[in-house]
Amino acid sequence: MHTSAVLRICSLIVLLPALLVAGQVLAAEPDIEITGGTKSLRENIRQHLSLADESCKAPLWRINSLLADAETEISAAAQALGYYQLEYETKLLNNKNCWGLQIALTPGEPVLVKELRIEILGEGRDDSVFHSLYDKPGIKVGNKLNHGRYETLKSRFGTLAASHGYFDGEFKLSRIMVSVAEKTAVIELVYDTGARYKISQINLQHEILDENFLQRYYNIQPGDYYDTDQLLELKSDYSASNYFSVANVAPDLEMLKDNQVPINIQLEARKRHAYSIGAGVEADEPRVKLGFEDRYLNRRGHSLSTDFSASDIKKEAVANYKIPFRRPAHEFLNIYTGYLKEEVETFVSTKNTYGANYTYFQDNKWLQTYALEYTHEESQVGDELPNTIDLLIPSVSFSRTKSDGNAYPLRGWNFLGKLSGSPESLGSDRSFVQFYSRAKYVWGLPVGRLLMRTELGVTDIEDVALLPASVRYFAGGDASVRGYDYKSIGPVKESERTGKEEVIGGNNLLVASMEYDYRFEDSNWVVAAFYDMGNAIDDGDFEFKRGVGVGVRWVSPIGPIRIDVAKALDPIKQDDETDGWRLHISMGPDL
Repeated sequence: MHTSAVLRICSLIVLLPALLVAGQVLAAEPDIEITGGTKSLRENIRQHLSLADESCKAPLWRINSLLADAETEISAAAQALGYYQLEYETKLLNNKNCWGLQIALTPGEPVLVKELRIEILGEGRDDSVFHSLYDKPGIKVGNKLNHGRYETLKSRFGTLAASHGYFDGEFKLSRIMVSVAEKTAVIELVYDTGARYKISQINLQHEILDENFLQRYYNIQPGDYYDTDQLLELKSDYSASNYFSVANVAPDLEMLKDNQVPINIQLEARKRHAYSIGAGVEADEPRVKLGFEDRYLNRRGHSLSTDFSASDIKKEAVANYKIPFRRPAHEFLNIYTGYLKEEVETFVSTKNTYGANYTYFQDNKWLQTYALEYTHEESQVGDELPNTIDLLIPSVSFSRTKSDGNAYPLRGWNFLGKLSGSPESLGSDRSFVQFYSRAKYVWGLPVGRLLMRTELGVTDIEDVALLPASVRYFAGGDASVRGYDYKSIGPVKESERTGKEEVIGGNNLLVASMEYDYRFEDSNWVVAAFYDMGNAIDDGDFEFKRGVGVGVRWVSPIGPIRIDVAKALDPIKQDDETDGWRLHISMGPDL
């Protein structure tokens, strides 16, 4: 070995202890130990200490200087939580690798709120928007004085005032009077709202659509009192319209004059044409989907969309022309045509649809849809003869979804009810009346959630064999009774040709499901267990087919992606045996 190499090794051996010591110093952190008092008091003091930001490298003179400042910081932190008679002892430690500090607290009795006086002056004196300040101030007489809650309450005055047009609001009095001897505090908040501003004018900036059409979105007019909630609603309506990539609705606070405020609306257009391609799962089968959209065919806001999707059991194409009405965000007409081909175990159906529906959102958030459809369907159910039927079907439906708005909701419900029929007097080949409803409910538990689902269908017709396949009821599949194939459950009839039982579908339907799931903490993964039951029948008693299973979910922004493994507990036909476990894959929102 060369002499130079030996010298380098010896140098490293000599320096190694120094390097280890330096590493320990760099890795060490100051130890600040606070004892006594409540946890919230100790945490608040720690957050107020500027000394806590210093490293082990800080010189001793700086630590001593900051320790003197710490006296003021400790007292301020304690008083913020109502401790005005705090006593404490500090001890600075000079540990081997770093300094440390010990603080022993003796908090004493806290100051309690003796009186809370809130008074509103000005035009807003009788405005109900300020009632929450009286009803739920966040501070109660008898509570410990908490300066943080006091500041929060103060900020609520200004927030409520500004959001409802009281732009000149100010405090005439805001103070806390503390009697250390009596250990009590009196809080006084007197707020003068000033005049409530009205909307002077609405300035609309846009590029692509007729201004008269865009003004039909307005929920505000010049002369109305200013209200932030109305502006947020208008912004939401513009954003949801599918015309605009950016929608801003805001007051021009630099132009306040004569108790009036102008409103500026700025709309930036989305691209007119949009193309989409996607993949997913439907009825446990992989599906591809293509789409095209012309978002604004003309300056009146008309739009056109076309969609095509295909899987092994279902192929569907739909074209829709949408015409906004008087209230474009809540009222519109759809004129559509569609093609649907289904090939499942129980039937084969090819249907062409031509129709129109008028859709209207009520102020109470219920969605009403009035429709008239003409359908031409060629279908064969089981071993029945092929059937070609033309129907003219008027219908009315009501639906609503109420949720907490999360991709994994902890509370909410969804309901759909639809009444439809087809009278021979209007040219239909068959006459029938049909009612269908579906309800879902999500209930958050202390641990996990409970999800319930029901479906009910009733048809008034002499013989179900007169109906085409798409109008008959079937059960089974990932959105019905899991453990069974898609639309594989229903009343059975012996085939005249083969003598075997065939599922022919029914004129009545009843399905119920109960599911419990649990989401792992700080995770998007969910585990679930469920029990489903249901069947479709003709007239008579329901013989429920049951399915049980377990599953996992991944919570995506568009809702859970579900993978379920389920077992059918009952045979569909008398001579059948129950199948083994069946895999179900689905995606979409819970409600």
